[in-house]
Amino acid sequence: MPVGTPALATPQIGATAASVTTASFTPTANALLIAFCAGRGSSAAIPTISDSLGGTWTPIGTGNDAGNVTGRLFYQVASASPSAMTVTVTTGGTQTAVGVIELTDAGTDFSNYQAGTNAAGDPSVTMSAYSSGSRVMAFGIGNAGAAWTSPTGFTELFDSEVATNLRLVPSYNDSSASTSLSWTSAATDSIGFGVEIKEPAAGAISGSASITEAGDTVAGSSLIAIAGGATLSEEGDALTASGSVISGIAGTLSVTEASDTVAATATIALRASLAASEGSDSVSASARINLAAAASLTEIGDTLSAAGNVSIQGAASMDEEADSLSAAATIVSASRTGIVDIVEAGDTLESASGLRLVASASVAEEGDSLSTIAGPLVKGTAVIAEAGDTVTARAVPLLVSSPQERTASVPAEDRTAAVASEIRAVAIKAEVRTAAARAETRRAAA
Repeated sequence: MPVGTPALATPQIGATAASVTTASFTPTANALLIAFCAGRGSSAAIPTISDSLGGTWTPIGTGNDAGNVTGRLFYQVASASPSAMTVTVTTGGTQTAVGVIELTDAGTDFSNYQAGTNAAGDPSVTMSAYSSGSRVMAFGIGNAGAAWTSPTGFTELFDSEVATNLRLVPSYNDSSASTSLSWTSAATDSIGFGVEIKEPAAGAISGSASITEAGDTVAGSSLIAIAGGATLSEEGDALTASGSVISGIAGTLSVTEASDTVAATATIALRASLAASEGSDSVSASARINLAAAASLTEIGDTLSAAGNVSIQGAASMDEEADSLSAAATIVSASRTGIVDIVEAGDTLESASGLRLVASASVAEEGDSLSTIAGPLVKGTAVIAEAGDTVTARAVPLLVSSPQERTASVPAEDRTAAVASEIRAVAIKAEVRTAAARAETRRAAA
């Protein structure tokens, strides 16, 4: 599908100030946002950008300084359910301006990008050949002067002096445009940007991906990029890539039927939540799994595993018997308020390296285990609530507690501590100290 017609996401704005902030606006779902940023004055630096949601804006090119004006383009892909936000651009100059433009059905390959400057006023750039279905955008920045004439065949989105002696002129055409782009202006210093906005690459999905029948597969030899939600809803569905499997800005990855699989030989990165909700579902990566929200393993035998790190910024819940969350390196739960719940018999949470939880860890059913080769670090609470539950570490101090507030603390050299709910004893294998009645039996105080 060809790239959609560019439109203003919010009216352009400028100010006689070192920074400027747009009015609040809500982008179109899954749209590509391009921020056209400029500054004026001898103190103006290459623009920087931020938004009120803390989103990431990726630069297109390195930016340009034409003496009295500076400019740079940035992009962001809106989520499937976008929220209202403001955008702030900072240059440190005497004038600052920004225009935010959105396009639908657009990819993020900006390899056909050129920038040119001209101290006399008329910039020009030469582009590479365009792909069918692309949009071509031209951005002009001028110091003083009247209205510009944009490249031949281009339609201007606006042509205005948005701040004192600082003019912005974005325009667009389709893939039939000339590869030689030139502007006519009365500016004394000017910058011209040309960029081809291409269709999404093969395997990229800007909306949602639903795999809804048993045995369905989605596979990519490099990466699969999904900017909305991905749902595997029938038994035996598979989503695989030899590169990255990415569920986009605010969507979800739902693995909802028995034996569904999501796998990548590199990274699985989710900026929202992961739900594995049927028996024996698996999500795995040979590198790492990054979750910016919650991970839920809600049926018997579900697994979440990575050969590298598993990073979870929200809550990690394992709600059914024999669920497993494991990493060959580190499992990190980085949420300030999230929890790790191991709430069914036989669930395991383990790491070959370190385990770090910034909230609470609950081992709530008989036979559950929490273990690391390095050390578990819990900044909240650790609760071991059923007989036979264990928390173990091989290298560092360990503190565990039972519901009756009994605790056991073991120095680093002692390697292991185990507290069973009926016995409440410390077992220290390195010095042959056990819960049994031996010469140096030591028991934890109640």
